[in-house]
Amino acid sequence: RFPEAADASAGGFRGFARCPTDARGEYAILTLKPGRVAAPEGGLQAPHIDVLVFARGLLKHLVTRIYFADEASNGEDPVLAGLADPARRGTLVAERTDDGYRFDICLQGERETVFFDA
Repeated sequence: RFPEAADASAGGFRGFARCPTDARGEYAILTLKPGRVAAPEGGLQAPHIDVLVFARGLLKHLVTRIYFADEASNGEDPVLAGLADPARRGTLVAERTDDGYRFDICLQGERETVFFDA
């Protein structure tokens, strides 16, 4: 975990990864949990990971974020606050597991992940 962006440059951390899914549609990444970053309109955003989704059949990539369920600062995040429906907000939050976090990306249906225009 890097509390500040300047700390991320230590140890060769790049802050970028590319990860395909397996035959079951599952993926796994090993990374460092980010710290809070400045929000464009002021204040701080909760720790999150920006994600681009590329898939066969999509004409344009999809943009989403991964937030962490155990972060108290989620309640102060302007992006999460902009989603009035708690169920929709929940599609952006990774749940803690024994060995990390689980974040499912759903392209359609009742639990469709929130995607952003970018």
